[in-house]
Amino acid sequence: MRRREESDQIPAFTGEKIPKDFLCEAYLPGSKLAEFYLKLKSSSLDKVTKTLLEKKIVELYGFQNTNLENGEIIKGFLADVSGSNEGARDLVEKLKNIDGVLEVRFSDNVLNGLIIDELFFPLMVGGERSFTLRVESFGAILRRLYEKFGTGAAVILYEMGIGMGESKFKSVVSKYKVNKETAVKIILAERSAKGWCIAQLEDYDKNGAIIVARELFECLPFKNSQERSISQFFRGYLAGIFQQVYGRSVSVTEVECIAKGDGACKFIIQPVK
Repeated sequence: MRRREESDQIPAFTGEKIPKDFLCEAYLPGSKLAEFYLKLKSSSLDKVTKTLLEKKIVELYGFQNTNLENGEIIKGFLADVSGSNEGARDLVEKLKNIDGVLEVRFSDNVLNGLIIDELFFPLMVGGERSFTLRVESFGAILRRLYEKFGTGAAVILYEMGIGMGESKFKSVVSKYKVNKETAVKIILAERSAKGWCIAQLEDYDKNGAIIVARELFECLPFKNSQERSISQFFRGYLAGIFQQVYGRSVSVTEVECIAKGDGACKFIIQPVK
């Protein structure tokens, strides 16, 4: 295998992690909390922002989606309205009266200082319906599977991964109209965006590939506690991807794993001759 040229490598991981929060919930006991949904013309965003600042509304978590075709923005956020002299309902009326604001909804359903997003469903990630699962919960699932099925659990997880990897590769190629190598780069970049791991393609040619995955969700619950590499699901996921790349079966070996004390999980992919 040839090592990737410096110009086409993904920048090395520096060790600095910047967490990304989804709009889900906010917990501030003693505070007045509310959730807002706004649909507005792009030209009205400055007016909305100014109104929120004037009314001392503090945005805690949120998102903003802009539709360039129709010039509209969807804005959602959880807010602390404690500093405002007006209630959430009064603020809604003021927002509705701003020229270009098309729709406003809100919720102030707070349970013991906790407000949970009730306005937005389903969860979409990259245009695809998704759901979240805590890393600790996935670890509990794995432990239960291995307790009940032993080595059979490894086979199940590996085959699940293959199915997902094959499906994802076909989806990316179809959606973005890209070649195989670019599809792999997109898929690996998405693993970071979707919270799986920080994955890098270190080597790739017709004879195989090397993938390094840092903070891999599958192995993280078992960090520094195992004697051998334990990834089965992600190993299968890579197998599903690279079977599509090479057009034949591949072997995927996890030669390093954070579960057994290595700094990252490292996978060697080789086409089966």
